[in-house]
Amino acid sequence: MVNVSCAYVKNLKKEKTMNKTTEKAFVVAKILESTSAAWFFGTYILFLQGLGIDLLSASLLNSIFMGLSSVLDPFTGNLGDRIGQKRIYLFGLLMWSLSHIVYWMSGGFWGCAVAEIIGAVGLASRSEALESWLRNHSTEEKTHKAMAQGAYYGRLATIPTAILGGIIGARWGLEWPWLISGVTGIMAMVMIGIWLKDIPEKPIDHVATSSDLQIWNIAKDAWKDPILRRTFIFTALMVACFQPFNMFWPVIFRDATGQAQWLGSMWIGIALASALGSKLAEKWVINSKGLAVIVLSIGIPMLLTPIRGSWIIMLLIPFVIHEIGRSMWLPILWSYTNRRISNHIRTSVNSLRSSAGTTGAVLGLLVSGALTKLITPTQVWGVSAVVLILVAYWVYGWNHDV
Repeated sequence: MVNVSCAYVKNLKKEKTMNKTTEKAFVVAKILESTSAAWFFGTYILFLQGLGIDLLSASLLNSIFMGLSSVLDPFTGNLGDRIGQKRIYLFGLLMWSLSHIVYWMSGGFWGCAVAEIIGAVGLASRSEALESWLRNHSTEEKTHKAMAQGAYYGRLATIPTAILGGIIGARWGLEWPWLISGVTGIMAMVMIGIWLKDIPEKPIDHVATSSDLQIWNIAKDAWKDPILRRTFIFTALMVACFQPFNMFWPVIFRDATGQAQWLGSMWIGIALASALGSKLAEKWVINSKGLAVIVLSIGIPMLLTPIRGSWIIMLLIPFVIHEIGRSMWLPILWSYTNRRISNHIRTSVNSLRSSAGTTGAVLGLLVSGALTKLITPTQVWGVSAVVLILVAYWVYGWNHDV
């Protein structure tokens, strides 16, 4: 009995140490991933316009990326459950970085399309993989905290690279931030791989048969669950509404001020607001009512932007404020959803939700791109804001929490 008790205490200490290391490794990985990806954040749509690609064509181009990612995501997530989430995550980082190098070499729409296809493979592969790996090794509370911290420090880490990317793009050419992002992304992948190598791929209780891992069966069972089904639809609607904000902000602020060089510096406000949101998400209530409040905090500020008149400050302030809520909703939804997901299929189900998001992104891109032929990009923001407020009302009415 004494020997058994000693072994039990020893295993508890080992598990505690492993969890602590796992959570720290996750945060470090997210910082490195975010830093390398931020070089072109302020210049993406301007780069496309410099190649002669208008807003509708840019939306179509991004739809290639989102559409392919949506198709691939459930299968790469399922692959993560089969061969290991760390492996599929590192492969995703590699493909994501290579797509940026292809963007650097591209000279028109079709070159960008190739880059988007490679990037879609990368996004689908890394999507939800490391988060699922973390949750399989840790508790909900620790996972939620680590995800919030990873987002918080990751956002702060993007500030210097986004600023430098904006300056480099304005002075030497908008293609150069892509090359720098690709090279630093590969470097980050190597560093993350070294950091993660000593931590187990799967938890001890991670046992599943081949039939348990059939993606079609997993998808059908997930859709039958009322809470999972609602969160899939919710994710699609949210991401659809975010696409005009993602695509149009550099164009809107460039046109409002008459210059592009400062756009990289604008990322300071965006990143600080996102970091604040991540910090708030760490202690936010994890239920449908909490989600509804967050969605309102995104939609209401953006509803003000179409009526700003000539005041640039009335465009800037609501845009920055809405970034607080945007960084909060996904960690809350993730913890809310993952209470209903088993370890052995966690990445598969999370990737199905992620796929719902990229499907919504395609819809948002196509609709918002078409609307720019009828109304201004700022007015498209107003349309998205109204939809978000309606989504918040729907979510508030959910009556079954986990």
